[in-house]
Amino acid sequence: MKKGGKSEWRRPEVKARALERMRTTPNISALSKEMRIPRRTLYSWRDKELAKVESRRKVEWQTKEQELEQSIRHLKEVLAEKTLDLDFFRGALQKIEVRRQSRSAVVAPASTTKSGK
Repeated sequence: MKKGGKSEWRRPEVKARALERMRTTPNISALSKEMRIPRRTLYSWRDKELAKVESRRKVEWQTKEQELEQSIRHLKEVLAEKTLDLDFFRGALQKIEVRRQSRSAVVAPASTTKSGK
């Protein structure tokens, strides 16, 4: 196999090195000639790599969004539960207050002040 042959630049490590160099090299044509890899191939590799990265970001974003939606659902459930508890205790306190008022009205006569006149 001769140096720079087609089978050599198809190896994963050569592809990885070429992609890394593309990130830092402003002249892709010179890189293509130096590495003996067609310019079109370099751009194709770059585009595929960018698509993979974008796909991973999209999956990560969707996963994060799903986690947040699940968290929101959980918080809504907890809020609904606490609201029901609050309504129950509010109603219980109102009943206690009504009983207290009705007992105090029955047990003790209304107080009147004695006039000193």
